[in-house]
Amino acid sequence: DLEDISVFDSGDVEMCFGDAEKALAALEERAKAIAYAGKLPLMLGGEHLVTLAPVRVLSERFPDMHIIHFDAHADLREDYLGAPLSHACVIRRCHDILGDGRIHQFGIRSGERSEFRFGTEHTDFHTVSELSERNVPVYLTVDLDVLDPSEFPGTGTPEAGGVSFTELRDALEFVCRNCRVVGADLVELAPTLDSSGISTALACKLTREVLLALS
Repeated sequence: DLEDISVFDSGDVEMCFGDAEKALAALEERAKAIAYAGKLPLMLGGEHLVTLAPVRVLSERFPDMHIIHFDAHADLREDYLGAPLSHACVIRRCHDILGDGRIHQFGIRSGERSEFRFGTEHTDFHTVSELSERNVPVYLTVDLDVLDPSEFPGTGTPEAGGVSFTELRDALEFVCRNCRVVGADLVELAPTLDSSGISTALACKLTREVLLALS
């Protein structure tokens, strides 16, 4: 249980649907309030673009910050259907902020050819088993579609061949205990796409395990 650790739920953030920058601004305001109060923000989101908001805030507070990214998709497109602010572009936008050598991607198994070319030059791809300790500030972002859809069908863009819950839980525990995590998120749960409730139950348990590991 969580009785022995200090956790505060700051509630949902009201966002402007249809205007990505206004939505991100609302998230940035909340993330900044949490981070500059000396606390660690852990965001639970839907669309992966929400990651960009705390990354903008925390990269100012921690200029040497790195990102550890778990995902089925590279999310390195320059734009998606003409939009530069999208779940398919979020890590590319993070690279715009952080630059080369500071984004470490795990579990990637889908992307356009241009994304893999960009990643080869500017980020790095790893299997989940290739995690290592990092002594720099780290932002941890977890797109839950890194999981195999046989265990986690409730997501908008499922990709066969993913990791198991146990593999992901162990990987996240390693990161939380062996890296300087300064912020984190778990995103891309879509409960309405899994009426069984299995995906929601998995996401809740994984959130609890991350909170315990971070404590």
